[in-house]
Amino acid sequence: MTGRPKWIPDKAICEQAAEMASRGLTISQIADCLNVSDSTVYERQNEYPEFLEAIKRGRSSGMNKITNKLFEKAMEGDNTAIIFYLKHRDRQNWGEQYIEPIKEIPQINIMVDPRAINPAAE
Repeated sequence: MTGRPKWIPDKAICEQAAEMASRGLTISQIADCLNVSDSTVYERQNEYPEFLEAIKRGRSSGMNKITNKLFEKAMEGDNTAIIFYLKHRDRQNWGEQYIEPIKEIPQINIMVDPRAINPAAE
């Protein structure tokens, strides 16, 4: 049976994948850019630890850059950045809290037929 040769992530592909992951691309998007299926990327991550590590390293690098930029903006006094940072880093004190509105329970009048209580009351 002939077909496509097995796709093997070499050093250049690992670098490309790391760069794409650092920019927030998903595995599916990375697979599309590399012209392979999602399942191939997942399989090769299991077979080639250096490929998995490249994607992990890329994701971490991207998060580090964005986190640092957000922190810098907050330190410069950018109110939006400050609010975002606090809401996500200290949810207990700054996060959105949904408070259930108090609902008035309407008065209920229950009328019981005396015959239901004492059948002899007829």
